[in-house]
Amino acid sequence: MKYYVKTSWDENVPVRNIYCIGRNYRAHAAELNNEVPKQPFFFQKSLPSLNTSREIIVPDNRDIHHELEVVILVQKNGENINEADVQNHIGGFALGLDLTDRNFQNELKEKKLPWLLSKSFKGSAVVSRFQSKPIEEDFWLKINGLFRQKGNVKDMVFSIPKQVSYLSEMIPLLAGDLIFTGTPSGVGPIHTGDKLELGIGEHSIHSIVVS
Repeated sequence: MKYYVKTSWDENVPVRNIYCIGRNYRAHAAELNNEVPKQPFFFQKSLPSLNTSREIIVPDNRDIHHELEVVILVQKNGENINEADVQNHIGGFALGLDLTDRNFQNELKEKKLPWLLSKSFKGSAVVSRFQSKPIEEDFWLKINGLFRQKGNVKDMVFSIPKQVSYLSEMIPLLAGDLIFTGTPSGVGPIHTGDKLELGIGEHSIHSIVVS
């Protein structure tokens, strides 16, 4: 089975891998009592976690938290990519939600185990339609009309060029890879019946209902 993301130029792009950087905003690291890393570190979400729909189905009896992120789409293969050349490897920008089973993640952290299973339940990698223009304005998440998260890429610990360059030194990047670039502070739970809006500047770009 193949998984696809949508673009503003009406193309469906097959997705290969989903990578996520951790603790890339200082305020978010602080709110979860984590140290700011000295170098980028990444984890993965499974392909079946990809969600381009307008619905989030919350698993029963699990404490699911929202994490708003800018997501980039890799448009061509690359290894050891120079930071100055990263823009030539990015095919689009979107907003996404890295949905997280927080209690399960905390259990895994305590046991020093990988986070994969707390991050990869079905539909947990929400992604809006990709646009070609970089996201330079504030991006935000509203839940039931109230702002819950707001961020700007200039506040990242590791910039997008740094992330892509570093990751490509460790793993060959493939056309169709997605990279979630970190969440600002304000993460919290979502519940059945919540209405979520993701936006950039003054514009809402993606709406979702929690079932």
